[in-house]
Amino acid sequence: MDQDSGHIAQLESVQNGLANIVIPNAHDIRGHVTLPASLDLADRDGPRIRWTSSNPDIVSDKARGTVPPGIVKRPPVGAEPALVNLSASITFEDKKIGRQFELVVRPSVSLAQLSRYGMANFARSNCREGQQIFMAASIGNDPLNWVAVSDGEAVLTSQFGMHGLRDPSIVRSPEGDKFYLVATDLNVDGAYYGWQGWDWAQSGASRYIEVWESDDMSSWSKQRHVLVAPPEAGMAYAPEAIWDPDIEAYVVYWTSSLYEPGTYFTTNMADPRRRHPLTRNQTLYATTRDFVSFTPAKVMSGREKSGTLDALIIRSESDGYYHRFVCDRVSTGVDVESYAPCGSEDVYQEKASSILAAESDWTLVASGITHNTMGTTYAEAPLAFKANPGDRRAPGYYLFCDQIWSGAPAGNQMEEQLHPYWTRDLNSGSWTPIEWGQKPNYRYAQGVMRHGCIFGLTSAEHANLRGAMLLRIYIQPPAKRNYGVGEQLDLTGLRVSALYSDGVDDQKIYPGYGGYAVSGFVSDTAGVKRVLVSYNVADITKTAHFEVEVV
Repeated sequence: MDQDSGHIAQLESVQNGLANIVIPNAHDIRGHVTLPASLDLADRDGPRIRWTSSNPDIVSDKARGTVPPGIVKRPPVGAEPALVNLSASITFEDKKIGRQFELVVRPSVSLAQLSRYGMANFARSNCREGQQIFMAASIGNDPLNWVAVSDGEAVLTSQFGMHGLRDPSIVRSPEGDKFYLVATDLNVDGAYYGWQGWDWAQSGASRYIEVWESDDMSSWSKQRHVLVAPPEAGMAYAPEAIWDPDIEAYVVYWTSSLYEPGTYFTTNMADPRRRHPLTRNQTLYATTRDFVSFTPAKVMSGREKSGTLDALIIRSESDGYYHRFVCDRVSTGVDVESYAPCGSEDVYQEKASSILAAESDWTLVASGITHNTMGTTYAEAPLAFKANPGDRRAPGYYLFCDQIWSGAPAGNQMEEQLHPYWTRDLNSGSWTPIEWGQKPNYRYAQGVMRHGCIFGLTSAEHANLRGAMLLRIYIQPPAKRNYGVGEQLDLTGLRVSALYSDGVDDQKIYPGYGGYAVSGFVSDTAGVKRVLVSYNVADITKTAHFEVEVV
């Protein structure tokens, strides 16, 4: 290749690199954006990118300490969306080459009180149709009583990887109006898609996770098949996600077994690069702002000689500490020792002041949570969450574990069963077994509840999840009906209820995003004022009104 041809090829490579930059959901920005620091070029390290924002108060173009640029401050509640132009420029042989991006930043929302629950699970092992994402809506504000949505059929099915989905987890954005769902790419019934047994599943399985996003719990994005685990990993199991305010990004973490570089799964016993014996499970993590671009994986938890499976982190509302629930896995690997011995492989609880705290900074809170209370012989897949306001048990926290015990309804040891626990004090480490009320009737589940997640919802999100149409709303007007000029509206006593097409009569809708809104009151002049109450579900808005007098 002559000098001119090489120059042209490099220029085209740089131009293509700029053209390949994508800012997801650019015209519907609801959170921080990923602004790459350099061009991603196939043949070499790309040049640095200089970002310039037309409104850095809305979308930052410079790092803030250790936090990269792309921090978004949304306009206030009720404001118009903000239009921000971003410029990406690089220098190539003393020439500046650039590209423009137009971003539409949505105004902030004030989320209505969470008053219902949603749940997502896979339905059954050893059945491809059951290894998809099934969802349920709580009956009232009770996470022990459920109705399956979509008539018990899968809500999301995989079209990538092993074409199976397990261990779903849903995280709400810190802004409140976006959900992300992550799940394991695994199909135990999937020989056609690569399944080769449990040794393979620990040493040569998928290093991808499956991702969806939703703004409303009704419409979901296209599936994203995302590589997160490094080549040395044998799999990427049970992904979870949590927002970390310290780094202004989500921490996505999962279980992997790690092997020497250059090794691989093979059934050839004589192959010196064979991944054998199996190694212990560890917890890995990556960070992301958009669930599209992820940082390289690092080890979150990998204590020497200990194994970790199905880690789950939640934040204590009382003191801001983070609590991590982990399966103390000793049956995978060689000479693995229990971190918190209790007589079986069980779930332990530990806490630290930050999500990415050093291993030594995590303090054990409880061990043998299920074994010590129910005599279980095995437990994994902990899911934990704070009770909604208005839940009859609140305040407090729920914990569910996928466990085996003498009274398990599953009937065999290959089908564990999620069982609920309760505590009023997350720091106590004291968990009391409680009982299911009504389980969702998922197809293929046969009454067995498997690994999943439970999350709080507003009334509108709950209706969206059910697929229910809003029929009408009715109100009890507030107590105060007379005002002086310039006086503010007092909504004390206002009660809003809603009726839906599935027969649910919701007796208390809360104000805010995902609830009702009030408009039309102006007290700068005397007279009778008509105040409008509106409630929107799936683009259907119903209204009611009451009148007050300004004198």
